[in-house]
Amino acid sequence: MNKYIEFAKELKMTDAVIITPRDICFDIRAILKCLWGCENDPDNIRCNKRDLSIQERMDMVKAYHHILLVHANDASSVSLAVLEIERRAFLDGYYFSSALRTCNICPECSVKNGQPCPNPKKIRPCDSGFGIDIYKTVRSLGLPINVLQNKTDMQNRYGFVLID
Repeated sequence: MNKYIEFAKELKMTDAVIITPRDICFDIRAILKCLWGCENDPDNIRCNKRDLSIQERMDMVKAYHHILLVHANDASSVSLAVLEIERRAFLDGYYFSSALRTCNICPECSVKNGQPCPNPKKIRPCDSGFGIDIYKTVRSLGLPINVLQNKTDMQNRYGFVLID
């Protein structure tokens, strides 16, 4: 698993650490952000829950043995990095590897503007939609995260790659 940490660093991630599902803090309230607190329509390609219950989503994450948590200060770089790491893990034989991360690939989201997604195969589920409390999870691991007070505050963005 260390090679995925090294690969994340090659991809300019600030931090990368292998964790297990026991390190993830789940809270059903995290889904409120996806259902009502997000500017995206829950039926669009970015946010569609695909008819999975919260318990099914949490059970999926808990079924993995290795999870790479990556951190950087730029949302787009995290979104692209988790996809690259997912691909690398898949090619290494971890055929169930999957990224969890809010999509921030494009500078301007076509879907938000009512247009088709130019990268539909790169869309992955949002971590909050799987009941993951990002703040509590990363704080318990000693990583930085704060609620931003204004747009000039340094962002701490995180993504997960489930590897099995």
